[in-house]
Amino acid sequence: MTGAGSPAPDSVRGLLPDFRRHLMATNRAPQTIHRYLVDTEILADYLDAEGLPTAPAAITRGHLEAWLVHLSTRPSRRGGTLAPATIARAYRSVQQFFRWLVDEEEIEHSPFEKLRPPAVPEQPVPIITDEELSKLLHACRGNTFEARRDAAIVRMLLDTGVRAGELAGLTVDDLDFDLDVARVLGKGRRGRAAPFGVRTGDALRRYLRSRAKHPYAQQPALWLGARGAMTASGIAQMLDRRGAEAGIGEVNPHRFRHTFAHRWLAAGNQEQDLMRLTGWRSREMVGRYAASAADQRAREAHKRAGLGDTL
Repeated sequence: MTGAGSPAPDSVRGLLPDFRRHLMATNRAPQTIHRYLVDTEILADYLDAEGLPTAPAAITRGHLEAWLVHLSTRPSRRGGTLAPATIARAYRSVQQFFRWLVDEEEIEHSPFEKLRPPAVPEQPVPIITDEELSKLLHACRGNTFEARRDAAIVRMLLDTGVRAGELAGLTVDDLDFDLDVARVLGKGRRGRAAPFGVRTGDALRRYLRSRAKHPYAQQPALWLGARGAMTASGIAQMLDRRGAEAGIGEVNPHRFRHTFAHRWLAAGNQEQDLMRLTGWRSREMVGRYAASAADQRAREAHKRAGLGDTL
């Protein structure tokens, strides 16, 4: 018998603990698990508020379509309504929940089977220009702990293109100064080596000398703040603050990843190598990230080719 206030065990909300255990058993990244659960709980909230069926077997494609329309009218924290990419992400999260239910034979068919994902207009993320990068590094100059830490973080993002979660998850032992690589744990718990250059190595060594005197120096986490290990959110907040100090507007780890992909391809390097360095398994991701400054690279390639100058 379900207690007062407890969700029915066969409802979307009641099945979330088991879904969580499944995600943990399949070694999904903590951020992925959190996102899947939050998005699925948002669906549960909507079903409850609208008086719609909450048992997965009774949920139809029509119910999900109405939920997606509802999401498109929800206000975002930054003003306006939720971005199409945010809605598409929620779609994929809940789709995984229903796929799990089919695999578990809790339901026979998923209501997502004939439901098309929301369209996401292509909006290339603006790359960070060389001038902006110089201003950002200038804002991080100095010999204080924070200055050395922030300069090292900026150079790591610029030099490796790692994700925010990968950067935040680094430990001191993950740095290999013999090979000049950082061992990162990417999506799907897949590890890879992220090479860094001489200047980034120098910035890291300078930071480590300051880190040795930090009150939390015994913690394994590489990046430390006033209260211990820095999170991905803390790193993003630091970048936002440094970007404001540099007068270059919003800066975030995602822009660094796009900038890394652009600079790699603009230098004439191979897509296959870019995939290995960034931890991508699909060429679709290369195209998505390369779109940030594709026109600029095409113009530069045209100049190098000089097709009209050969006659």
